[in-house]
Amino acid sequence: FALEFTSRRAGLAGAAGKNWNAVMMASLAGMAVIRGLLVPTAHVGGHFTYSAKAAIGVLHGREMVLAGLGMGVCGAVAGTCFHKSVSFLKSAIWRKNESSKAVVIGKKVLLAMLIGYISTLFPQTMFWGEPSMQCMVDGQCTPFSATPHGIPAAMMQAAIVNPNQPFASGSAALQVGLAKFSAIALASAAKFPGGVIFPLLSNGASLGHALVSALGPVLPTASSSLVPPMMIMSFMAAMLTSITRTPAASVLILAFTASGITPLSVLLPGALMASYVSVWVSERLSKDSFFSYSE
Repeated sequence: FALEFTSRRAGLAGAAGKNWNAVMMASLAGMAVIRGLLVPTAHVGGHFTYSAKAAIGVLHGREMVLAGLGMGVCGAVAGTCFHKSVSFLKSAIWRKNESSKAVVIGKKVLLAMLIGYISTLFPQTMFWGEPSMQCMVDGQCTPFSATPHGIPAAMMQAAIVNPNQPFASGSAALQVGLAKFSAIALASAAKFPGGVIFPLLSNGASLGHALVSALGPVLPTASSSLVPPMMIMSFMAAMLTSITRTPAASVLILAFTASGITPLSVLLPGALMASYVSVWVSERLSKDSFFSYSE
């Protein structure tokens, strides 16, 4: 991820290419020490499951191509909207050479309160760590309260969409997705510390469920179809890569964090297609990008 992160395009910057072998050796050595010596008996593999239940499903080639291309374009649009929104908010909130610390602190407090208010209406926007993302990945078939960190009942009293019940409709998934989108954009514009990788993946999952619901009439009706979970994974990858420009690394993150029952050989080709398409489309939608690059 760090190597791909150095380029605004779907590739590696010159310095990253030169350091490829050294980075791979360091990464593998770290894995060997951690997995082989420090935690030798810990289970290997991820924990995210992309469907409500384990099932051997099917995915045809045309379905994979159409879904991969479509999710790539949709992810590029969503990602471009995100970094444009952050840029707009930054220009609206912060003045150049803001000198008063009291004003800066006051603005940050107000922004934090606004994000907190969003979380009272949509507790799903509170990212409590990786395990909470499972709720978004499977459309809240995993209740929020069942995750390791849980969520107190008092924090759900004003919830517009119950975080402990599966999405009742595409509208419910869309509301959660837009709320999460707003919360991340506000936090980024406020310059609060923290990363965007897993929050954006979580956001992509909820928006992906909204798309799956909207396209329901034209999707395969068989319960064994793997089109919906592939669309979810593909949109997650596409939305993230349109912002970070890390197509291969983003798909690897999804692969390594997926559970052992996830049919990766079926889902990953479409996700990889969506990831690269997202970068290529994003470059054409906007010359600007969320991060700054030297080359």
